[in-house]
Amino acid sequence: MRISTAQLHAQGLAGMLGRQQEIARTQQELITGNKLTRAAQDPAGAASAQRIDHALASLEQFERNSGLVEHRLRLQEGALGDAGDTLTRARELALQGNNASLSDGDRTMLVAELKALQAQMLGIANRDDGNGRQLFAGSRDGVTPFALSGGNVSYAGDDGQNQVDIAPGLAVADTDSGSEVFLRVRAGTGEVRGAADPTNTGRAVLQATSVTDSAQWNGAALRLEFTGPDSYDVLDAGGTVLSSGTYESGDSIDVGGVTLRITGEPAAGDGFDVQRAPNQDVFTTLQRLTDAMSAPATTDAERARRDNIISESLADITSAQDHLLRLRADTGARLSAVDAAADTREAGEVSMSDTLSSLRDVDFAEAASKLTLQLTALEAAQSTMMRVQGLSLFDRLR
Repeated sequence: MRISTAQLHAQGLAGMLGRQQEIARTQQELITGNKLTRAAQDPAGAASAQRIDHALASLEQFERNSGLVEHRLRLQEGALGDAGDTLTRARELALQGNNASLSDGDRTMLVAELKALQAQMLGIANRDDGNGRQLFAGSRDGVTPFALSGGNVSYAGDDGQNQVDIAPGLAVADTDSGSEVFLRVRAGTGEVRGAADPTNTGRAVLQATSVTDSAQWNGAALRLEFTGPDSYDVLDAGGTVLSSGTYESGDSIDVGGVTLRITGEPAAGDGFDVQRAPNQDVFTTLQRLTDAMSAPATTDAERARRDNIISESLADITSAQDHLLRLRADTGARLSAVDAAADTREAGEVSMSDTLSSLRDVDFAEAASKLTLQLTALEAAQSTMMRVQGLSLFDRLR
């Protein structure tokens, strides 16, 4: 085997360059703290690290989503609480106004506060989240959901509700639409509603309505009609008499599974209608109460009409309060889901970060030891190269 001087030089140079490349790579690992500087070093590890990077980026986006929806849900919870307090105050005013001894001046003051409560409720319904988005506009942006015009409140939002991803495979509903919160509210007891005929001429007042036999009452409309001050008929929607009875003020009268408690003296022809509880928005509930409190009542019939509307409004307010409490409980459940998702994300992030660290992070003690060995190997290569350079066959010709 023939070995030339040029070959020896080339092999020595290649060896030193290889050692220098290894040293440079180790130095780069020590500087960056990353041992996967090139995918060719560990293709499988590099691919795994990239997948974990993408998963961690997704978790960061989930965390941002979670923060935004949690902020909006907490604002909704506060708004629902404020709306409930507004209705509580309206109920207190209704109870005060349902007093025959109240003076006109006192009633005027109550009406003024009721109007202020209406404006307050409208303000609550139009709250935003501080980022330019309305809480109760549904899935629509850039609109004021509720507007007062001509004594009527209109809704410019929609019934949509955004689903926000807060963890892998988990989404939570954003704030409820204004139509769900303020418009689709069951009146009466939430199940049934009794109302006095506005044309009544007697002094009878419907104090309470309740379903006492759900099996007997199927939700059909019924009417209690007085044939005299102490007698009545129960009629179906077609006017057919179903039953008859006698009446005494304060009696609880059964009307096909629904019980009505009526006080006062009715006139012949006076009627009270029973129906399945319809939807009635909270603004209408407050407006009816305000109108009833401000209406003049100089005759017994007018006073009875006012007292009947106040009594109906009290039931409507109670039902609306229950509606808001249910929504508030649902909001709390969603906030609990957000908190639970945060724990899930945190656990996942810790696990993936540990895995990524094992794939990518440099063991500095090991790398420093390897660098020392590589430097020693380079010195040895350089020393060997110097000795080889000094060798010549002509040295043997002496």
